[in-house]
Amino acid sequence: MSQTQCCPVMDLQWTPRLVDDQYADVYFCASCGHVHRTEKYAINFRFPYHDRCVNCGGDLRLTVELPQGQAPDPRQVRCTACGLTAAEDRELHDKLAALHPAHDYLLASQALAESGRFVLSLKLATAQVRWGEDPVSGEVQRLAVLEAMNEFDRALDEAYEWSDNEGCPPLVFGVIAQLEAGVGNLKGALTALERGLAVDPSNSEWWVDYAELNIHLDERPGAIRAAGKALGDPSTEQRAIAVISEVGERYYAGGQYAEALGACSLARERQERFSEIAWLRARIAAVNQDTDYMVKWLQTTLELDPTHEEAAEMLAPYRKRRGWFAR
Repeated sequence: MSQTQCCPVMDLQWTPRLVDDQYADVYFCASCGHVHRTEKYAINFRFPYHDRCVNCGGDLRLTVELPQGQAPDPRQVRCTACGLTAAEDRELHDKLAALHPAHDYLLASQALAESGRFVLSLKLATAQVRWGEDPVSGEVQRLAVLEAMNEFDRALDEAYEWSDNEGCPPLVFGVIAQLEAGVGNLKGALTALERGLAVDPSNSEWWVDYAELNIHLDERPGAIRAAGKALGDPSTEQRAIAVISEVGERYYAGGQYAEALGACSLARERQERFSEIAWLRARIAAVNQDTDYMVKWLQTTLELDPTHEEAAEMLAPYRKRRGWFAR
């Protein structure tokens, strides 16, 4: 669309705004500040049930009477809010999907979200729920876009409504946990993960998420137990070790050396593969005046991390001297 030249060097940009309580894109010149146009959008903040308009979330109604059991033509179904028929609604979103080379609702939604076009992204995520091949991915994308728009309450309400529907996939509980944590409700996030783990107890990602949330709440026993559940999965092993190390460090700092040693022991043979655990074991041995074990764990620490200056300094007095002046 051509723009009226407002100044010798026009720099047309856009920014999302709320105009008259409605989401809009405002196109302006960054050189002089002149606003060239404002495009307002209808937006669907309601759960995308099949009897609701994808464009605005309004209720869909038949415009003609049909014999019982006969499926209506999309042109015979109209939104009571924006006035679009179901056919026009789909045609509109097909045009938006064409913004992406693949003409795919979900891919177009993700690309628009990355560029900050959240309203259009939300529209296409809703279209994915209604007409796409993978409606679950569409709903996950809807919740992610709502979160990006700082519509946390709406996102949580929709996620909980989704979780209450029969046949809802367990992954919704992970989404709810992420949203609850995003608003600072760590207890709510833990509750969501507990519901998810009751359905899918082998989900190591959720176990390590649960462990990290417990760390934030300084619930050390709960963090250790959950981290132990995630150790066996290579994809979550590093995060689980980080939790174990953090719990051990907190016990060590508080003078609870036996508890710190117990936390390290949970890692079993992995203690010799991670420098943070080996370094903690060395300091625990030093406190217990066990020189042999201290030297062993200091050497292990330096094998894993040759740049560890504190371990090198601590080990220096115990290194065997070599050469003419060795005793």
